[in-house]
Amino acid sequence: MDFMRFINLLRSSSIAEIVFTDHVKQRLEKRNISDKLVESLLRRRQKDLRGVEQQGKNRFKLTYVHPEKEDTDLVIVVEVRERKSKMKLVIVTVFPQPSSRRIRVVDNE
Repeated sequence: MDFMRFINLLRSSSIAEIVFTDHVKQRLEKRNISDKLVESLLRRRQKDLRGVEQQGKNRFKLTYVHPEKEDTDLVIVVEVRERKSKMKLVIVTVFPQPSSRRIRVVDNE
């Protein structure tokens, strides 16, 4: 899928379905991350989106500000399947990451 097409579909809330595999469900439980939080970020929290990186033809890495933990981002990797003008997102992995990996402080001295 084209990068800009994915961004436009994400912004327009054109997500028809979000699929969590058994493996992802186990990892979410182990990492103490709720699937409802992941769904909420993908469907309604675009203001918290801080980065999108295309990792393959239909795979994207989304970085969100973690709404429950300060100084932490939540990275969600999704595989996209498109049906007409709607998207089906298959969650590949979800993990927390220190926001310092995304934010760089430049010292001008």
